Amino acid sequence: MIDLFKGELLRFRLWAAAAGLINLVVLGFLSRMVDMAQQPLFVYQVFAAVYAVAGILLGMYQMGAYRKPNQWLSLLHRPLHRLRIAGALTGAGALLLLAAVALPVVLVAIYQDTMTARVVDMRHWLLPVAGWLIAVSGYLAGAYAMVGNRRYSFAAFLLPNLFMYAQATGVAMLGVQCAVIAFLATMLAIAFKPDPAAPSRNPAAVLAIALPVQLGAYFLVWMLGYGVELAWTVTGTHPLNMPVPPKGGYIEADRAEGKDILLLGIERSRDPEAALWREQIALSDVYTAYPLRNLPVRNSLTNLSPMEFADGDNNMLLVYSHDRARFVTRGLRNQRRIGEMGVGEEQAAFPAPTMPYGATYLYNAHAVYQYDGGQRRIFERIHLPQSEVIAGPPEPAGDNILMLSDRAAYFYPGREAMNGLDLLQPLMRVPMPGAVGNLSRVDVVELLDGYLVSYTYSWGVWSGELQHPFQQVLRVDGNGQAREVARRALSIDLPPIYTNRNTWLSPVLRAICLGAQDLFAAKDPLRAKPEPMSRQVMWLAGACCLLALLGAIWLTGRQAHSPRGRWGWVLLCGVVGLPALASLWLMYPRRETLSLAAPGAQPAAA
Repeated sequence: MIDLFKGELLRFRLWAAAAGLINLVVLGFLSRMVDMAQQPLFVYQVFAAVYAVAGILLGMYQMGAYRKPNQWLSLLHRPLHRLRIAGALTGAGALLLLAAVALPVVLVAIYQDTMTARVVDMRHWLLPVAGWLIAVSGYLAGAYAMVGNRRYSFAAFLLPNLFMYAQATGVAMLGVQCAVIAFLATMLAIAFKPDPAAPSRNPAAVLAIALPVQLGAYFLVWMLGYGVELAWTVTGTHPLNMPVPPKGGYIEADRAEGKDILLLGIERSRDPEAALWREQIALSDVYTAYPLRNLPVRNSLTNLSPMEFADGDNNMLLVYSHDRARFVTRGLRNQRRIGEMGVGEEQAAFPAPTMPYGATYLYNAHAVYQYDGGQRRIFERIHLPQSEVIAGPPEPAGDNILMLSDRAAYFYPGREAMNGLDLLQPLMRVPMPGAVGNLSRVDVVELLDGYLVSYTYSWGVWSGELQHPFQQVLRVDGNGQAREVARRALSIDLPPIYTNRNTWLSPVLRAICLGAQDLFAAKDPLRAKPEPMSRQVMWLAGACCLLALLGAIWLTGRQAHSPRGRWGWVLLCGVVGLPALASLWLMYPRRETLSLAAPGAQPAAA
């Protein structure tokens, strides 16, 4: 085993050295230009994709060379257990990726920490580990794609895609990556045998292989829905491409200007003041606020956006440090460390990671701050109740300021915000009628004695998470008392069979995908739970499960199964649905039959 391990290292040592050198040169060049630790999420995703592709190529090339019949027989007929042979090959591949991917990132982090004044937190030292785990997951997926049965081994590539949708952060995200690696390693261990194409007889092993294949079929059919959208676009019938969107739908509500959405909201209002409001809307400015979808999380490996801002007048750059819970300052010209800056005169620590917004504002999940360049101080301006978090940074709304929390819209005095640095007290609090995770926009118009506030809930319709979009308009008087003046249901412009295809294809797989997405993740107050499906969708899901069950009865009769295995598959198809039937067809070939010669037929002459 050790000799095989060393042989693989020697075989790919030059390729690993070249890849590591290229990685180091690219990272070193970019780190001279920008602070690599303060890049937005997209930059991290690009590097992660490159590392995953590098791992895939290594796994496919390494195992592809051994997968040739003669090479495979020679490999597995060594005096070693097959899993020890697999461990030697994959262990060497993982070590090569460690040198090519993680080591250059470590060297750049050491450079930034020791030779520059840039902020390097503990979370940044986890980035090499994350990059290596991503590369290893791609490597195992590529290895399984070459070792496993070619009819369905492509499904392994689907598992690393979980990293794009996982809600976990920091060390928890490393746990998600390790879970995916463990699953891929199990799949590779199952397939690493003299006849990789032969289906396993162990029920647990069958389920371990069947689940990714079912997810692959599920995802493929879901993606084919975009082909339907393309056909709608070509024929000019897609609601998103129509010159005028369908009346009363959520697309119309999302596209409408601020004045138009308010007028649509009170179009059928019977309030005695509705006519006056229409005139005031036509003459006044309408202010629109869009809620946040994510908040900065402590010790997150990536940034939603760079957590830094510059004070040109004082020649100072302020960068937030997760470890210090303060902003670290350095000179803009000489790039030398100046010190640290907290909140107020006491330089207190921030309660949560804080991001700059606009010219002088900063915010985190609990409060809004303002930087004063004259005093070189950061002052707390807005503080929410402990049970609420910020869902939208402050925006101007006439003479006042509008800010969203996960439960209400707050109005703060604009004059005090402009002329002072004291903590602001809210003038009004307007509760939200629904979950902020489904809120797409808030539109506000200032009246003579208050506000007209419109909440539009349409976020999540496209993915089937919101089944009943609506718009609600509230009248807020000068004392902050709110009353509902209009509410209308928004129609879903696309057919429900299309928007809910991720459910009726397989409710079980949808639940598994949602569970995997939230694996090791903390509760996010800005996300809404999916709404229950309509009866029509559930009936369609039941019909698909019944169709899969009947199809499994027919298909298993033409495949080689034990009685227990056959009815186990029939039950699985009835529970999971059509993707399970697709996996059954892919994983088991049709049973071979011998044709019998007809009576009286003469054998062919030799």
